[in-house]
Amino acid sequence: MKPGLRHAAIVVLLHLCACDQGHGWQFPQTSKIPAFTEEVMPVLLRDCGFHTCHGSTERFFRVWGPGRVRLDPTKSRAFDPLTGQELEASYNMAVSMINPGDPKLSLLLRKPLAREAGGSAHGGRDPLSRNVYRVPTDPGYAALQRWVDSIVSAPPVAPKP
Repeated sequence: MKPGLRHAAIVVLLHLCACDQGHGWQFPQTSKIPAFTEEVMPVLLRDCGFHTCHGSTERFFRVWGPGRVRLDPTKSRAFDPLTGQELEASYNMAVSMINPGDPKLSLLLRKPLAREAGGSAHGGRDPLSRNVYRVPTDPGYAALQRWVDSIVSAPPVAPKP
């Protein structure tokens, strides 16, 4: 792992360890952060994080990072390494799009997948007017699906007394 990403992952781990999520579904074990950092974040940056897509303030789901929209442009230049705050914010956004009761219904999986393949309506289209992922076997989509499955199957973080 690159030093900047390692630092960002440690920062996120420390923040998540300190979180008390109250009642209901808890954040998954922090052991899932490295998979997000190494497998999911690159996919989100490459396929979702453009300024006009999920870099836009008009979108609920946002992605921040190098070469895309920066969480704090006054502290990070366009191609500076990913910051811990950007990783944490993107992680929290991605987790918020997971349906723990039925992972197949997670917006993180349904929105970017073509309707013909079981996805839902999504405004993002490539130059050929296709959805982000045409089939579930697309490598980017498969990475998202593996991560969502690992999150849902992970034991929850123990609530604080």
